[in-house]
Amino acid sequence: MPVYTNHAAIQNQNSSNNTNPSNITYNAAAYTTETGTEELAAQSQTVRYQLATATQQSGSTSRTASQAPWQFTLAPLGPILPGSVILQVGSEIWYDDGDGRLLRNYNPETGTGTAQGTIDYESTEVVIDHYDGRPTSATITPLAILVGEDWSILKKADFRTSAAPLRPNGFTIRADDWETGSQYTGQADNQGDITGAGVSGNVDLQKGIATVTFNQPVQAASVFYNAVSFKQIPLDPAILGLDPVRLPADGRVPIMRDADILVLTHTARDNVATPSAGDTLNAGRDRLHDIWLEDENGSRLAAAQYTTDKEAGTLTLADPLSLEDEDSTALVGQLTLVHRVDEMALCTEARIDGTLQLAQPLYHDLPAGDTWVASAVYLGSLRARVRNWASYTTDPNDYDGEGTNTSAQYNLVAYPIAIDNRGSVPDRWKIRFTSSTAFELYSETRGLVSTGSTAAPFSPTNPQTGTPYFTIEADGWGSGWQVGNTVRFDTDAAAAPLWLIRTVLPGLAQVDDDELKIELRGDHN
Repeated sequence: MPVYTNHAAIQNQNSSNNTNPSNITYNAAAYTTETGTEELAAQSQTVRYQLATATQQSGSTSRTASQAPWQFTLAPLGPILPGSVILQVGSEIWYDDGDGRLLRNYNPETGTGTAQGTIDYESTEVVIDHYDGRPTSATITPLAILVGEDWSILKKADFRTSAAPLRPNGFTIRADDWETGSQYTGQADNQGDITGAGVSGNVDLQKGIATVTFNQPVQAASVFYNAVSFKQIPLDPAILGLDPVRLPADGRVPIMRDADILVLTHTARDNVATPSAGDTLNAGRDRLHDIWLEDENGSRLAAAQYTTDKEAGTLTLADPLSLEDEDSTALVGQLTLVHRVDEMALCTEARIDGTLQLAQPLYHDLPAGDTWVASAVYLGSLRARVRNWASYTTDPNDYDGEGTNTSAQYNLVAYPIAIDNRGSVPDRWKIRFTSSTAFELYSETRGLVSTGSTAAPFSPTNPQTGTPYFTIEADGWGSGWQVGNTVRFDTDAAAAPLWLIRTVLPGLAQVDDDELKIELRGDHN
């Protein structure tokens, strides 16, 4: 692209009402030009340029103050690249603001100045028609001018987004082919790598710096990007419910961490055409976590109507066969064989972009687009038990107080309190005698639960499971109990406490519903 510096052709274009034409001195610059053809990467251009051996001449005009504008052309050809013109007007430097205005007293820090005239980039004509501050007479010398055809096409773009850091998978870019108008689109993945039809590149998700390359030249004006950025907003601890200092700087909390145990699960569905009694349905994969048959409404075939071999990955229908669910309701419509595989693995690296590194290879071939990863909370060995058994002559009125021990005692050695994992709960209990044999059972969390007698086994029922909380044998009580005597003890369940915290980001709802599934896994004996 040719660049013109320190040259101008100054022409007198004063209007006929100039009151002082005799004070005008006119000198014109001389140009030596040649015409050549230069092949460019994006398109073919014919360029005229000044030879380096040309003799530099200057043009000047002297005028007295009047209301007539100063008019002259900057170059014998155009267009001029907007923003490339710098003029020395007398002892001052005037700048082109890129929008066709000539600025005096330009401040490069703020990009502001006083508009003194206009520039027509196509014709290269300058009109200085603002009189306030304009010198009475001045020699105008161009210091820089960039002249050439429209170079608004490109194959590569380097830029920075208006905000950062960016959300992974939230950056897209598009542009139109300069010749055919075909649109090229690309999208960045979790790592910031941009791929797509006719476009490639990378964007730094933390800094927002992007480098994009197109396969073919595109129109610069058609290049658009879209990005979603994160912004840190201080939150009131009273509203948030915890101290924000405990949160990461960017507000994102990883739900999976290094050394966590992960569960990878995939569920597949295969249509069953005409199931018959005694048929064996094969899932096509072994080591299943579960397998069942369901209808188009999601109702499962009753468990008594089939047997499974999860290791082999098969389901065998009963003979005779009744296609009905547990409520004896007939299955309807298309039947589907549903089978699920699970794999547990140790996470060796959990990145903030969602990438997980596993400590061992997986047994199953899990489809990338339909496999879920869940975090597992390791609870260790769990079992129900009874502990802290004590008996007092009077009720201590709470569940951890003490008192005088009773002479009557329950024989825990010969008749231990029976408790199982299914019905047990974590709680503290009191048995308070209302006579020498009758008593009431109180729970710290449930209040009065039941009544019983030393003459019969006592098994208060857990309404959630339909099994006893525990069982106290009648022969263990012995004799000597009196009214007001109180037995206090604690029970632990085969469970562990778990807090679930749900975080909802501000903004419009994206889905109609949301759900969370919790599954208890483990070995038992």
